[in-house]
Amino acid sequence: MRKKASSRHSEKRAAMTFARLPFVLALTAAFLAGCDSGIPPAGNYATLSGRVVDGATGAGIANAAIVVNGGVLSAQSDQNGNFRITPVPTGDWDYVVTAQDYASTGLISNAAPLGPGEQRVITINLTHS
Repeated sequence: MRKKASSRHSEKRAAMTFARLPFVLALTAAFLAGCDSGIPPAGNYATLSGRVVDGATGAGIANAAIVVNGGVLSAQSDQNGNFRITPVPTGDWDYVVTAQDYASTGLISNAAPLGPGEQRVITINLTHS
């Protein structure tokens, strides 16, 4: 008899869990719809790419940190100093670049706003600290 009661209890519990599923899914969907993912709508973003180089030699700087718009977006340069950041919101933008053994760029506000779909390529020169 104990097995039957246990089996009924398991079936009841499964039925209750299944009955709650639509509610949980609806609640999750509502939550996600209200969240700002930080990614702009398609078409309202640009791509920022380029190279971080030693200002004296022109050699690429590996593992430089490129931080855009106050840390909303970031990337790390590859072994040749190349980087790519996407999606970057259109309009005004700024960045900071740091690398070991080099002076930081400090905050650089770019005068030319980014346009929708634009692929901006920049070269960032760092000097040894």
